[in-house]
Amino acid sequence: MMPLPTQEFLGESMIQKSFHDEETLQKVWGRKWGVTNHVGAIQTVVLHRPGKELELLRSGTYEERIDARVLRDRDSQIQGYTYGFESIDPELVRRQHDGLRKALLDVGAEVVDLQGGGPFHTKSIYTRDIGLAVPGGVILTRFALKMREGEEYCAYQTFAKMGVPILGTIQGNGFIEGGSFCMLNRRTALIGRSVRVNQEGIGQLEQILSWQGIELVTVDLPADKIHLDEVFLMLDSETALVDPARLPYWFMEEMRRRGIKLLFADPEDPVLSVNCLAVSPGRVLFSADAPRTMEVLERSGIEAIPVDVSEIRKMGGGIHCSTLPLAREDM
Repeated sequence: MMPLPTQEFLGESMIQKSFHDEETLQKVWGRKWGVTNHVGAIQTVVLHRPGKELELLRSGTYEERIDARVLRDRDSQIQGYTYGFESIDPELVRRQHDGLRKALLDVGAEVVDLQGGGPFHTKSIYTRDIGLAVPGGVILTRFALKMREGEEYCAYQTFAKMGVPILGTIQGNGFIEGGSFCMLNRRTALIGRSVRVNQEGIGQLEQILSWQGIELVTVDLPADKIHLDEVFLMLDSETALVDPARLPYWFMEEMRRRGIKLLFADPEDPVLSVNCLAVSPGRVLFSADAPRTMEVLERSGIEAIPVDVSEIRKMGGGIHCSTLPLAREDM
């Protein structure tokens, strides 16, 4: 009798389970990475405590047309900016960031620091944008602005050192930033299209997510907003905080159709009040100087833990922008 070809014989032991199967992730990658939602208890989160880049930002020149101090290089290319006429206070930014770290540690999260980076990465405090946490791992993003170019490499170094599976990268002429992405649930993700997130990037993301059977819903943002997390954030599996003046009616109705209750941020609170972070279902880290919206949350049974980010916000982002959870409990 002729023996079976070796590879035909070995085929009896082909892998049957998906890459994203929890048992497979535990066996191959040491633990279950990624998120299936944006409200489950945070297990691991990436932060970057700002360093010398803050001193560099202080040398920016005030430009009245945008009410911001703008840092430019010798070729007049923008390297960074901070809002308002006054320079930021670097020590206050760091103290507030330390307060954010402590709040995360207090709720039981593992905090990991971003690898690499340099004095010219003036926005690296906003770790949310470097990756899209999805079931089974992370997707590397690609930045639209030159001032953030190169942060992708820092993200790669960080994820590789942690052992996080990199499930894809945005490449070619595509641009995606993490602040505009949300895993609504295991089968649905949201992306906000804007000047920082183009259709080429969205198309690539849609393809990567399709391999897991995840539907991608795209919502167009107004010209004065760059990321979805400025106007929409999940608080628990059935509740979201929104800025209704900045979202299309069809999108809010679609969320309601999916059983999500919408809470409206108070317009008298500071900009980016929506930019909070769910650390577990119905429990969020929230801007300490947004008391009116905090009352809205508490009346709906959402626990708001105050965190002062007033100086961090002058750099263009808030609590959600400054955090990248890479592992959460499933819901």
